[in-house]
Amino acid sequence: MPKPEQAKDALMQVRDLRVWYGGKGSLFGKPDWVRAVDGVSLDIRQGETLGLVGESGCGKSSLGRALIRLEKPHSGSILFGGEDLATVPVARLRALRRDMQMVFQDPMSSLDPRMTIRRTIAEGLVIAGIDRDERNARVEDLIEIVGLRREHLDRYPHEFSGGQRQRIGIARALALRPKLVVADEPVSALDVSVQSQVLNLMKDLQIEFGLTYLFIAHDLGVVEYISDRVGVMYLGRMVELADAGDLYARPMMPYTQALLSAIPGGEAATGRRRIILKGDVPSPRNPPSGCPFRTRCWRAEPRCAAEVPHLQEVAPRHWAACHFPGQD
Repeated sequence: MPKPEQAKDALMQVRDLRVWYGGKGSLFGKPDWVRAVDGVSLDIRQGETLGLVGESGCGKSSLGRALIRLEKPHSGSILFGGEDLATVPVARLRALRRDMQMVFQDPMSSLDPRMTIRRTIAEGLVIAGIDRDERNARVEDLIEIVGLRREHLDRYPHEFSGGQRQRIGIARALALRPKLVVADEPVSALDVSVQSQVLNLMKDLQIEFGLTYLFIAHDLGVVEYISDRVGVMYLGRMVELADAGDLYARPMMPYTQALLSAIPGGEAATGRRRIILKGDVPSPRNPPSGCPFRTRCWRAEPRCAAEVPHLQEVAPRHWAACHFPGQD
């Protein structure tokens, strides 16, 4: 099966990753799997922001959680620092997690209401065995770096606004100075006026700390603003992957074309009419044969039901999983 190019500067290499849930036998004895992630391959390059988009339920959050082993993969490999996170022993995984952190969607539910902000940010440092003086110094530096004040450290999460709580979540993620940060819908729960502030903060921190981001979102405008490359997921599979500017200017996959036509100004940006998708997303428990998008695709032909399209380079650095890429 064709794979995306292996980037020389890849921080993480993901190959044929599957995250399936369930597996208990049905009435007729067959395993009943929910294929949340179904054979994804990609490279995340050092220092980049890789945006990940798709409809709710497409598997993007499951993929993000699997990459830092908050979910155990069903199969496949996740190479990080020369080690396979999919199979590495738990003891070693704890050490590797210092280099991988996550920023969650809901800043309130991701913070312990019984812990002060100081304890929240310092928790990972305590687990890592950082001594108290260094711990306190790092926590005090971080709270100021994310735009809050040291006197905030002895308060509790309910005393802050949503934007402030997300800044605290970012500070916590940076405490161990990770290489990779998975940001799962980090601004979707925030007011529009606050979203840009948090996005700009993340961009500044990326430069200051040399971070690599996997940025998961459903807002295509937000993803375009922050991402260097963008991957599009549908029903557990990666269906398009390209540099952000190229993907937004020349979407090759019908599903991507439909998504882009739905954003404000999308018709002008893509030169296409508004595309209204018909029907519902198929169940990941029983995906269609062939192309997973064929049941909603206006260009589907018999070949689409018979053959699974795999990611192929249809233009320089532009990959699409479609039998007829780029056609209107």
